[in-house]
Amino acid sequence: MRTITLRIGWFAAISTCAILGAPHASAADGDAAWTFALENDVFTGSDNNYSNGFGISWVSKPLDTYDDDRFLSKWGRMWSFLPFVGDEGYTTYASWTFGQEIDTPDEITDPNPSPDDQPYAGILYLDSVLYARKGRWTHAWQLKLGVVGPDSQADDTQRNLHDWMGADEPMGWDTQLPNEPVINVGYTAAYLAAAGHVGQSSAQWRVVPVGTVGAGTYFTGAGVGVYGEVGWNLVDALGVTALRSGLNAASTVGVGRVKGWSTSFFGGIGGYGVAHFLPLDGTVFRDSRSVESEPAVGMGSLGICVRHEGLVVSLAGTFFTDTFKTQQESTSFGTLSVSWGF
Repeated sequence: MRTITLRIGWFAAISTCAILGAPHASAADGDAAWTFALENDVFTGSDNNYSNGFGISWVSKPLDTYDDDRFLSKWGRMWSFLPFVGDEGYTTYASWTFGQEIDTPDEITDPNPSPDDQPYAGILYLDSVLYARKGRWTHAWQLKLGVVGPDSQADDTQRNLHDWMGADEPMGWDTQLPNEPVINVGYTAAYLAAAGHVGQSSAQWRVVPVGTVGAGTYFTGAGVGVYGEVGWNLVDALGVTALRSGLNAASTVGVGRVKGWSTSFFGGIGGYGVAHFLPLDGTVFRDSRSVESEPAVGMGSLGICVRHEGLVVSLAGTFFTDTFKTQQESTSFGTLSVSWGF
């Protein structure tokens, strides 16, 4: 998915159910939660560019609910110099995601892919995010640390996955981006612009605009977007995006167990300005393959989210405009996420 999604932009799914007047779990009572997310272009019938991604995430309860001598309390205090984090009136949460990203060219059976196509790239990373929420506002600070190159083990992951699926063997991993550390910082702000009921029915809706910036060896650029959600028994969710920044409203940040069932349909669009995107523009400190990325990229996502008690299941599709000058096939992928709060 490359430059496109700007990995940096979490489309924060904030909402205020008190305004909606619906049953919900309050942010103050939010549970900790584990999430497994899988992204793959097989969901959209392609096998190119952003080919696969997986992540395992853990999200905390509000940091002020932990004892002062616990790691999470100390972690929040260490980063309290960041705007909004730990400030009066704000509720702060922490999350970590361990993940792997795989990017490949259109023709994976060619051992020496065209230099005009997406390079082979594998990235292994740890994302650390602090969320601060007050009223209709959500702020998120991200630190990404990892490695690109053979040390990411992406080549073995894709070969094993394709062998299990009976798909073509990728032959060009010897040309992948070289080993190099990945470090990136990002900031995202989201605002609940409007919310209400659909006519006189019990269905509810919300609209949330988002702005994001990032800098580092993975992504440098900025973006804006907006998403909408409509459904029944909507939760008081802060929200995050899918692994590469496609919209995913299946947030567990600040969300407790849902009474009964909650079902929602969501969709969003975004536009990004890209100065550097690692999977396309190549490594920063070492020579590598690269293509000329587009300076402006658009994206859109559609999906469904179902919640019951502590279980959250979401399926979404994300689609992009061309992300580099010589791109032959458009980039798209699907995201399946499963979460459990406790």
